[in-house]
Amino acid sequence: MSTFFQQTAQAMIAKHIDRFPLLKLDQVIDWQPIEQYLNRQKTRYLRDHRGRPAYPLLSMFKAVLLGQWHSLSDPELEHSLITRIDFNLFCRFDELSIPDYSTLCRYRNWLAQDDTLSELLKLINRQLTEKGLKIEKASAAVVDATIIQTAGSKQRQAIEVDE
Repeated sequence: MSTFFQQTAQAMIAKHIDRFPLLKLDQVIDWQPIEQYLNRQKTRYLRDHRGRPAYPLLSMFKAVLLGQWHSLSDPELEHSLITRIDFNLFCRFDELSIPDYSTLCRYRNWLAQDDTLSELLKLINRQLTEKGLKIEKASAAVVDATIIQTAGSKQRQAIEVDE
């Protein structure tokens, strides 16, 4: 489901798509065979349909890719999906429904079973090779600023208590 915010962001980014290599990559890759492969794998392991609705398989896979490409831990990936518009648009999550880090971890572990992840990476790399493209890990990290209260220089007042 696309919200007003996502539609506005997409329209603004479309004017400057060259500045967003991740979104250009999203247009280059044919995601349909990857989604079909994911659906086949999921039906092999699906036991029942109880519980909350699952996140879209392809969106989760794209999130795992971002984590690998940018060397992000699961909590860092969750934070990036919330704060970075290009990450959110690439994965196509509803901004009100982004998986938490433990869900991302469980999904990545599921992909690691039976070489599912390596098979999917082969599909992607084959497509990129056919188009003369290659993906390299991000060489720069996004550094966040944490505000820490220091113990110094705060003027303290003495309070006298009469006994």
